[in-house]
Amino acid sequence: MIANHQFERILIDKSAVDRLENEILITRHIERYALVRKFAYGRVLDVACGVGYGTYLVAKNPDVKMITGVDLDKNSVEWAINNFNGKNIQFQCNTIENLHEEYDVLISLETIEHLQNPKILGELAKRCKIKEVIISFPHKKTTHYNPYHLWDIEEKDILVIFNEYICINKFYSGDSTFMHLIYWHRNKTPRKKYLETRSN
Repeated sequence: MIANHQFERILIDKSAVDRLENEILITRHIERYALVRKFAYGRVLDVACGVGYGTYLVAKNPDVKMITGVDLDKNSVEWAINNFNGKNIQFQCNTIENLHEEYDVLISLETIEHLQNPKILGELAKRCKIKEVIISFPHKKTTHYNPYHLWDIEEKDILVIFNEYICINKFYSGDSTFMHLIYWHRNKTPRKKYLETRSN
């Protein structure tokens, strides 16, 4: 890659473009976990953890007592165990439907658009008594070029799927929307102190 200042051009070939694009994609994957780990605490569930690098990053937050990375792919889980296991990290090969333990926080990044039935994440949150959900998904149409994306998810879809939760934080990074949801039940006070109604 050569910068030609005379004509304000960058001389670059296809292999360099492909290499840089791949590096950007990898960086974004890691960056997503680095962005959300500050919200994690207690017992955390990382759904579709892949090879485990994100689970490892979240575990660096001292507020995380234990994080469980779950993925359907056996080879990915084996890689995660061999490379990212730690004193507060565990991995398991499992399906979303088979998870029943209680967790404080559910992390699900760039996963919901892959699921045949996205509603199973909402069912998981309810079944496992999740207090907070941190979820991300593409904020643009992707189904027309990515064969692994089954849905073009919108923010309103997330609020329907997690209908017992409210969104307390929303932000964007790269091509992704991030939503931080907290369990909210009528006549019940949320866990977060700053969300409590103050009386005069």
